[in-house]
Amino acid sequence: MADDENHARFLRKNQSLAKAYDIQKKDKFKDKVVKGEIKPETVACYRCKKIRPCLKFSIMETGRAEGAVSVSNEYVPLCEECAPKKKKDVNELNPKQINSLLRGAKKGRI
Repeated sequence: MADDENHARFLRKNQSLAKAYDIQKKDKFKDKVVKGEIKPETVACYRCKKIRPCLKFSIMETGRAEGAVSVSNEYVPLCEECAPKKKKDVNELNPKQINSLLRGAKKGRI
């Protein structure tokens, strides 16, 4: 019986923490000028420490203390050079993928 009570208590706690995290995440991006566009701020970059126009990006960091590992997800300002690079467009195919598709079509797989 005690396990069921503890489970329900921890379940409520985890749900409320998740809801608070979602609200906090939404509040951080209230400074959007237009939907999809974030206004850059002139602050010191988190990595290179140069004062430039920076956008906020989410990074995950790990830390160790007394045998325990903690993971934190923070929003830090990064300049254009230090910002994570965007992935290639998914619709682009490289020559190797094109040849593979042609071989598959030739064998009747497509």
